[in-house]
Amino acid sequence: MQSNNGGLFCGKLALVKTSWTPLIPGRRFYACLTKDSICGFIGWVDLPMCARSKTIILGLLININTLEERCNGLVRSINMLQEQCNGLLSRNNMLDARCDALKDEGFKLKMYLCASWFMFVIVIFSI
Repeated sequence: MQSNNGGLFCGKLALVKTSWTPLIPGRRFYACLTKDSICGFIGWVDLPMCARSKTIILGLLININTLEERCNGLVRSINMLQEQCNGLLSRNNMLDARCDALKDEGFKLKMYLCASWFMFVIVIFSI
């Protein structure tokens, strides 16, 4: 393995990473574990890919990114619909409470009407 800084290594184990750049998608390489290390790039793990493999991997990456964006958009839409649903449920609960209050008020008015007719009948027949 060779370093890009003239062969200087820090002596620590290298981590195997994968490149996802458009020029070298999917190619694995060794990199120093130390952040901001003088080692930098250490070497390739595997052989270079053919042009067809690069094209296929890039197409798959684009498809994955597109699907992730669509999925994120759908999640945002679901969250927005959930908020609207919660608002509608709240409004429905408020309207149910108002409806119950109006039913109670209607029952009281019917009772007053019946009582007033009853009193009217008593007054008429007592004369």
